[in-house]
Amino acid sequence: MLAKTSWFSIRKYGGWGLTPNCYQGWLYVILVILPYFFIKNNYFITAWSILIFVDFITIFLTLKKDERESLHESIADRNALWMMILVLVAGSIVTQTANPIILTALIAGAVVKTITSFYLKDK
Repeated sequence: MLAKTSWFSIRKYGGWGLTPNCYQGWLYVILVILPYFFIKNNYFITAWSILIFVDFITIFLTLKKDERESLHESIADRNALWMMILVLVAGSIVTQTANPIILTALIAGAVVKTITSFYLKDK
């Protein structure tokens, strides 16, 4: 639409979204933000927001993502999950007050993750 996909890359750290990777991308971001400061017409701002949202989604969906990036995201998600489980279990042991719902969720998550890991190991 308005921006080219070559101006952006997928954000690797710090959340979901796009990161400008050249001066055209940064210029696009600045030009997108400027109307919010200077134009007070609600209809224009609403239409502008919808246009920019559609443009953002179009850019995001057309960006290519290679297998290595997907694998790295999967490994990071797995490691984060195991760390959260470890911290919650350790916290329950130290405080000796375990919420049954949290413990059930932790056990279920660990079981599902373990079964999935064993299943995908041979694939």
